[in-house]
Amino acid sequence: MRNLFIPLTIVSLFVFQGTSFSQQDQLTEKGGYTMDASEEHFFLFVLNNRPADLPEMRGEITKYIWKFHPQSKLKITQIKIEGELENVPLIHVQSFPNKAKAMAFQNSLKTHRPDFLQMGMTIDYFAVSKSNYERIVRNKSLAGYKPFFQGNY
Repeated sequence: MRNLFIPLTIVSLFVFQGTSFSQQDQLTEKGGYTMDASEEHFFLFVLNNRPADLPEMRGEITKYIWKFHPQSKLKITQIKIEGELENVPLIHVQSFPNKAKAMAFQNSLKTHRPDFLQMGMTIDYFAVSKSNYERIVRNKSLAGYKPFFQGNY
């Protein structure tokens, strides 16, 4: 009986592990996100669909970073993602070494309330880990990220 117990234990471990991997895959397929505070983070500004505003917005974000975060060596890029986000301009700020630094940037935005956040060009803004950013790009959607962000950041 003891000899049978060990193989069954090992088999059951594989079965339960397979189930958890399967559940994680299903969660990922539905746009599920993961939290890793030590992972590299980015920052996304979600803009209104007004192409004429993009150069001005990029310039304003650049000025803000030069003034309040000059040592951070942040890079600003405008990105376009097909699918659901095709008509949603995004500005991507990279990179922060971890969640804490990205949230310090977000808190700085709330404290200083720069003009570009009050001019009606920005729909939303938030920190996003590298793996979650890749998931957003792969899924071509921000669906579910805002509630995840609010619950984890």
